[in-house]
Amino acid sequence: MAESTDETSSNPLGSDPTRQSLSNRQKLVGVALAAAILVAAWFIAGRAGLDTVGTGGINAQLLPRIGEPAPDFTAVGLGGEIISLSDFRGTPVWINFWGAWCPPCRAEMPEIQAAFEELGPQGLTLLAVSLGDRPSVAGDFARKNGVTFTVLLDPDRTLTSRAYPIYNFPTHIFVDADGIVRNIVLSEMNKSEAIAAATTIMPELASASVES
Repeated sequence: MAESTDETSSNPLGSDPTRQSLSNRQKLVGVALAAAILVAAWFIAGRAGLDTVGTGGINAQLLPRIGEPAPDFTAVGLGGEIISLSDFRGTPVWINFWGAWCPPCRAEMPEIQAAFEELGPQGLTLLAVSLGDRPSVAGDFARKNGVTFTVLLDPDRTLTSRAYPIYNFPTHIFVDADGIVRNIVLSEMNKSEAIAAATTIMPELASASVES
């Protein structure tokens, strides 16, 4: 009596050339579909402005406009004190959003300090808001750089991000004594550039430079 042959046992699914070829085609289609989705996501992100993150593009669109009132915010000082932008109404305020993890922010800090040493005695307040740093890291960095202006802490960005969504580091916002945004700089500055930017909220600086 002849033995019966079971094709499925002698030729399992994994070794069926036809089915194996179909499986490979399905994998290729899946890879192609995933690639198409990624390309579409990249295109949409670019159109939304996310391709300019870090260069000021999207940041300029989301920040308060020049000529508009500066939204208030509250953050924590290095000593644990609660400080709000509105505490300084009546004086010109330079807001610097920075992080010790940010190379341009680290590079400009001595220049910012040098500018403040000249501008502070003339009535300017500088609030340097550390974003994304552990408090100890921000404090250590400020001390090592001999910072004498006010450093504020917002480690997880929950305190300031609603009013000031920051995507570009550093970001500098200059607010006049009436609480109006007069200038925004989305780049690293040296001392002379910082002083020039501050003339928009300290008219006396512009007058002094003209007279001299």
